[in-house]
Amino acid sequence: MTLFRKAAALAVAAAALAGCKTPTATLQVRRPPTLELPSVKVLAVDEFEPATKGDDAIARYVRDQFIAAINKEGAIQAMTLAEAKEKSAASGLKIEAILRGRVWADFVHITGLREPVVSSDVVWGTTDKGIKFIAEAHDKLETQTYEVVKAFVSIQLNLVQVSGVESKTIAALSGGRGYRERIGGGAFSNFNLWTGKAEASAGKADRNRESLLRVSADRAIGEFVKAISPHQETINAVIAKGGDATAASMIRSGQYNQAIQRLEPGLKSAGKDRAPDLHNLGLAYEATGDPALLEAAVFFYRKALEFDPENEDYATGIGRVEQLMRGNARLGGGIQ
Repeated sequence: MTLFRKAAALAVAAAALAGCKTPTATLQVRRPPTLELPSVKVLAVDEFEPATKGDDAIARYVRDQFIAAINKEGAIQAMTLAEAKEKSAASGLKIEAILRGRVWADFVHITGLREPVVSSDVVWGTTDKGIKFIAEAHDKLETQTYEVVKAFVSIQLNLVQVSGVESKTIAALSGGRGYRERIGGGAFSNFNLWTGKAEASAGKADRNRESLLRVSADRAIGEFVKAISPHQETINAVIAKGGDATAASMIRSGQYNQAIQRLEPGLKSAGKDRAPDLHNLGLAYEATGDPALLEAAVFFYRKALEFDPENEDYATGIGRVEQLMRGNARLGGGIQ
């Protein structure tokens, strides 16, 4: 097969794959804390201690952002310890828990790094039919210069429950985030040092210590918030193919109630051929975000799975909603 034919075949395959992309619905679900903790509605956040001299600013930033992230979720009222004490004295506010933290920050910027790179000079030819082809190719070895920037923030937290004059630690957490940027000498790249995977950069070719440490901190804070507070989570759920295309389009565009009204009347005595519609009806019920409708979502997911027991998407829907129902039950107690 010629180079041209190979390229054409790859283009056709890519177009086919693009056309087969599985449609999904974006859902907002409410999750309980990943840790099982006693009920806390008022959280006082103490000063976060910098582990290294000169890092007071990043420690203060982590504390302030943590307070903002907790309050954004709306389940816990968080404030600085100083503010909580003032409100306690003025209005009798009851401080139920205190969060204390310690922050480590590491930043490295290395310049003048060099590495060999092979490049090719290509000479293109054209056939008598106007088709281009590679007539000649010559490799050459060159040296390119680049620089590396690394930023890492590690956070240790202790959550202390306060009851009268007594207090006890109910959670101790640690974690962090960081990434490595390569600047120059080829394509820009950015890697998460925590996961080892490539990811989006804070800002291409950013060399500023403070801004990069803040980005690392922001990425770490989100995981801590999930651990101790109920939180919103975005998930992508598969819309089954092969069913009512209009209902599927309604779900994809967020018209969940309309999709329910369209699908449900015709599914009271549905057969195996309606399994995709049964799944999508369950998805529409789940997507409304109404906890009272989750039982209906599970019912229709299960009906779909009965007709197609090997379908992983149908089974995933059941597991996802059952997990959500267990989480909602936890939100009735514990941190809420």
